[in-house]
Amino acid sequence: MKTRTLLLTLALAAAFQTLSAGAPEIIESVRTELAPDRRQAVYEVELAAYGVLRGVTSEQSLHDATVQRLRAAGVRFTDSLRVYPADRMGLVRIPVASLRTAGRHAAEMATQALMGTPVRLLEGDGDWWRVQVPDGYIAWVPESSVVEKSPAEFDAWRRNSRRAVVGTYWTVQAFATPQTSSPREVVTDLTPGAIVEVDPATAPADGRTHIILPDGRTAWIDSTALTPIDQWAAQAVDAQKILDAAYALEGISYLWGGMSAKAIDCSGLVKASYFANGLILRRDASQQALTGQRLEADKWPEYEAGDLLFFGSAKTGRITHVGIYDHDGRYVHSSGRVKRNSLDPQSPDYLYSPLHAARIIGHEGTEGITRARDHGWYFDTTHK
Repeated sequence: MKTRTLLLTLALAAAFQTLSAGAPEIIESVRTELAPDRRQAVYEVELAAYGVLRGVTSEQSLHDATVQRLRAAGVRFTDSLRVYPADRMGLVRIPVASLRTAGRHAAEMATQALMGTPVRLLEGDGDWWRVQVPDGYIAWVPESSVVEKSPAEFDAWRRNSRRAVVGTYWTVQAFATPQTSSPREVVTDLTPGAIVEVDPATAPADGRTHIILPDGRTAWIDSTALTPIDQWAAQAVDAQKILDAAYALEGISYLWGGMSAKAIDCSGLVKASYFANGLILRRDASQQALTGQRLEADKWPEYEAGDLLFFGSAKTGRITHVGIYDHDGRYVHSSGRVKRNSLDPQSPDYLYSPLHAARIIGHEGTEGITRARDHGWYFDTTHK
């Protein structure tokens, strides 16, 4: 009996190997061609024993491409590949949420998201959410940092609510009453770029506006700190506003993964400065370097305000740093702290030369450069 069972097992294994021949290569081709950046897409897929296609992906298109290619190659399989929900959404509920590469506090910080940022909830274990932020970046965030919204609640938030963006250059505080400025009456601080709702039922008082935070708490904030979200999203692209947002953070500490006025890394400074002008860029310098119009390093005297400068290894071409060009060789970047340097080798502020640059302004709407007004998580874009 044992011999017959062993022979049957071996036969089944041989049959599976025959029927699944080429499957690993097909799965890898989907990963390489359609999901090359693990920061932007989840594709954890395998053809397991007995022909079970299993794992998880963040995109229905990746599931479909995998199934189609396997079937076209004659691979026999049972489809058990999960696709994360596309419409399970939430909002960041704290001033600055830290997103990590894995669901544990000891994991590397990958990026941050500000209060009011809409996030796609991919999966959760009760303590951590795996989320996708508006630029496509995927990471893990503590469950306590996010409030889930039902489809109806999220639609109401992006379609009907009176939202406003914190349009200051610096962090501001919101208080429990319109009159107090006591440290014991602080409800929360809010960083530039945070999104809150304006309470339609309560009139401004004493120069402050009554706001509703994503988790339902309320507070009062100086009215001048708020910009209606429609106005913020409709603003014209302006290199000087982008540079003002960057220079306002001069001296702020560098923090790997940081993306707020509290502490910030090099690509976070770029992203936050452009977001102040209503534009959503990709998160990391290596991703930003693939967007816009490429400009060669030796053409730096022709660079324009707002161009992005990319630094790294001349030998390998690997991008490790980014800054924002101003004029006459001057640029602002976050390296140790937010500061100014020069591309001009003759300048006392010269630091190093870029590998290349990219012009972002004028290329809105191309891949990796999105106007917030055109992003479906911020506004209902279905009727445009």
